[in-house]
Amino acid sequence: MHIVITGGTGLVGKALTEKLRFLGHSVSILTRNAQNKQNENNLQYIEWLSDKKPEKELKNVDAIVNLAGASISSRWTKKHKARIKNSRMEATRECIRLMENLEHGPPNVFVSASAMGYYGISETDAFTEDSAPANQNFLQEVSKIWEKEAQPAEELGVRTVYGRFGLILDNSEGALPKMMLPYKLGVGGPIGNGKQWYSWVHRDDVAAFIIHALEQAHVEGVYNVTAPNPERMRDFGKKISNVLNRPHWLPTPAFAVRTALGEMSVLVTDGQKVIPERTLESGFRFQYEKAEEALASLLEKE
Repeated sequence: MHIVITGGTGLVGKALTEKLRFLGHSVSILTRNAQNKQNENNLQYIEWLSDKKPEKELKNVDAIVNLAGASISSRWTKKHKARIKNSRMEATRECIRLMENLEHGPPNVFVSASAMGYYGISETDAFTEDSAPANQNFLQEVSKIWEKEAQPAEELGVRTVYGRFGLILDNSEGALPKMMLPYKLGVGGPIGNGKQWYSWVHRDDVAAFIIHALEQAHVEGVYNVTAPNPERMRDFGKKISNVLNRPHWLPTPAFAVRTALGEMSVLVTDGQKVIPERTLESGFRFQYEKAEEALASLLEKE
């Protein structure tokens, strides 16, 4: 297939591109700056946004994967919150415009990223793809808008998949390196009361699910892209300490985290138990179902 990816140089995009090329697919990555990027076999970089018209360079597109958006891992100032929200809206709207203007018609499938932030926060409830949205914080607002912007693809007759990603584990990007640091310094421990849920997913499983969605014609609609065994934060921390062979003893009060991180602290002080019910029913199998396996694969060389 010829697959177009937005956000192709990000955490998930890099892993996805590598897997797709290994499988023999051709990948076109849409980027704001293609000047300093080298095209390779089955891989090309094409400029988009800022009045660029990538459809002029794209031929016979089979699928579009939309992963673009400003990082949520920076402090949520008023300015950065606007970037988080607007970057996702802009990228998704441009994907729709692109579909409408491709020379050979729209692609067969559109996979658009979303987030488990769509659901509410709870220490007791579990959330599946059928759970109702919440209106508790900024991430939930962003997730709902993000998905709404992708819906016009359905009206174009494109099979559309919404992947509600969990907290993606990677040893160099995302939340995990920040969580690892206290343990490396010997002062790791539970954050807040430690009872909050941590719905995680290995980066390779995110990429694998996207390929599953691209290849399986019955996959359509909303899917939770989270491992089937979420962890309480205290237990997840213990598993980090075990893999790194560091102590797990010094609690970090929730108020201290909120003071240090501001509104972004909801990523670690609050939690959601998200279950990938439809994802498993679709026939997808996670390579990393348990946290200790995922952490070992990422941290064993730390």
